[in-house]
Amino acid sequence: MPDAGRVLPDRSRAGNPASPLLRLRPPVLRRWWTDATGLVVWATMLIVVALWVNHGGIQDLTSGGASALNSIGRLSGLLSADLLLLQVLSMARVPFIERSLGQDRISRWHRWVGFTSIWLMVVHIVFITIGYAALDRWNALYEFWSLVTTAPGMLLATAGTAALVMVTVTSIRIARRKLRYESWHLLHLYAYLGAGLALPHQLWTGTDFLASTWATVYWWSAYGLVMVLVLWYRLIVPWRLSARQQLRVTDVRPDGRGVATVTMHGPRLHELQVAAGQFFVFRFLTGPGWTRAHPLSLSAAPTTHGLRVTMGVTGDDGERIARMRAGTRVLVEGPYGRLHPLVRSRPQLVLLGSGLGLAPLVALAQEAVLAGRLTDGPALMVRRLRSGQNAPMQDDVDRLVAAGALQVVDLVGPRSRTGTAWLPQKHGHLPGTEAVRRLVPNLDEADIYVCGTGPWVEAVAADLRSAGAARSAVHAENFTW
Repeated sequence: MPDAGRVLPDRSRAGNPASPLLRLRPPVLRRWWTDATGLVVWATMLIVVALWVNHGGIQDLTSGGASALNSIGRLSGLLSADLLLLQVLSMARVPFIERSLGQDRISRWHRWVGFTSIWLMVVHIVFITIGYAALDRWNALYEFWSLVTTAPGMLLATAGTAALVMVTVTSIRIARRKLRYESWHLLHLYAYLGAGLALPHQLWTGTDFLASTWATVYWWSAYGLVMVLVLWYRLIVPWRLSARQQLRVTDVRPDGRGVATVTMHGPRLHELQVAAGQFFVFRFLTGPGWTRAHPLSLSAAPTTHGLRVTMGVTGDDGERIARMRAGTRVLVEGPYGRLHPLVRSRPQLVLLGSGLGLAPLVALAQEAVLAGRLTDGPALMVRRLRSGQNAPMQDDVDRLVAAGALQVVDLVGPRSRTGTAWLPQKHGHLPGTEAVRRLVPNLDEADIYVCGTGPWVEAVAADLRSAGAARSAVHAENFTW
């Protein structure tokens, strides 16, 4: 095994205590958590449908006319409410869910559930309005106005629907590109408000919510549990972690054009459970702007010498962070992400990254050295770079290469406009699967970690699977919000 002292970055200038270098404990990961998470999701959907059936949903549906319209409206409303709760739950960062699925899968699932919930909500509104209008023999628009202005809780539900629609619209990829991350994150929090405003309407006037004792118990329990989990894991747990760790910035230094590396330390760092490849949400208490959240992956193996992140400083809030002084207090949430060594099951290690997606991959390579997991030869790192100069964390990569722990293949140049888009222009004529086989000849024997921008990661992961890599061997995560 290469000498760890030669491989890990030199932190002597960071002002950290001269304590022995020890790996931090990784978080707990149970293999059955993934299956349990999926089971919980499907169980809630089955319970909702069963409650609808028990309340005469099928009889009303088959009777036709206004009863059928109302039955469809009721079922779509119940499914929308259940998916809305699951969507809020996916934002709660519950360790059981987050560690079993990983942020990449949770993000995709969160988007799918969110859009589906909104469309089901629209179906609910349309069919209930038309069904009631048919019963009352009124115009549908007049019926809708009457429901909003007279039914208990409907004004609140309308405001909640508007908040949820706003969150959905701003989550469309085209809209997200026009928003700063901090602005989008603030708007996204309105999903909590939307769900909360919808609750009174459902529990006051929703017949399927009040049809039986079991229905009432289920819905009150579901809402209560989700609310407790959100408060616990989004507010209380991060506050306790920050208060206990008392992290402070020990060093801020440039690391290439438009990039800065920040090192942090705290008196109880040895108690922190985190693995290389994971990320935290940091808030740097520099004064104005301290509330802005920054999800940043560790760019070095986590040890008792400190936590290190590497970030771009040319956009959003980066310039403020680049000017931070040593001693700046840091609030922290996490760790999050499933791009860590605990998911490895194969002898060889392959790392594919673009831009600052290389940060967690460098940490993974260092962790493999510390853990003695490079017994089958050095790790392979494939770097997608626009330019061969000022590559992120080049000093760390050079140390790993010099120690015999890493082989590096650089794909340098502007993006290919034709052919395979994740390759540089000079290699774009190669089919993606052929490029993968040339870059990674040992697909069957390697765990492959992929990190970078969303479209790049999705394209690389798809070509890896098409080339024959097992789905369980490809560990992908992107930092596109």
